[in-house]
Amino acid sequence: MGLWKSFEKGNCKLNNSKINVKFSKGIDKELKRYYLSFINYLRDKYIFPYPLNVYIKNEYKIKLMNGTEAYGKFHWYEDNNTYIVVASRIEEWLLDEYTLEEEYKMIMGSFVHELTHYFQRIIYTNQDDKISERQANYYRYRILDEWGGFDNV
Repeated sequence: MGLWKSFEKGNCKLNNSKINVKFSKGIDKELKRYYLSFINYLRDKYIFPYPLNVYIKNEYKIKLMNGTEAYGKFHWYEDNNTYIVVASRIEEWLLDEYTLEEEYKMIMGSFVHELTHYFQRIIYTNQDDKISERQANYYRYRILDEWGGFDNV
């Protein structure tokens, strides 16, 4: 059984907790609608055994603790401060290379990537970082496709 399937409501025997989301000011309105629709889908389909806070930031990249920048980050704590931060600013200069819908998909793909790390941490506490990253990238767009892409909003 795949990692995400393990947390589907019919397959997971753990108690469901909650996933909370907070948006920074200035997030693209259409992107915010996609996020809200997708998060409702996640709440309906999956179990979140530990409380998870999601921060959608109006930034192009997020600064990590080691000083590098990334499109998202995940922090796990044993208490209820586990969180994900996703950089979600639409960059006009990228519209020369990508469509607006492609930018939405890339941003939300980063969200799924970080959610995969959340699920990995629950099951695979000692998994190698290289394997974790490869698995998170594997699910990046598959989960968005299961949701139905961007056609159901």
